[in-house]
Amino acid sequence: MSEGITADEVRQRAQVAGLAVREDRLEMVRRLLNDALAPLRRMDSRAVREIEPASTFEAAPGGDDGRR
Repeated sequence: MSEGITADEVRQRAQVAGLAVREDRLEMVRRLLNDALAPLRRMDSRAVREIEPASTFEAAPGGDDGRR
């Protein structure tokens, strides 16, 4: 597993997201992104228990289709 995100990866992610990152801010953005993703990288996704959503949403107008 890689140690973190490179400056080139930050540029690519910004481009895909349609964001402009100034070159003088690139290192700061890279550090912030690494810090933000660190907990996810440490997590073992196999140990996370899958659960059903607590609520559901009805997209139909009126919100009630009679199925209860």
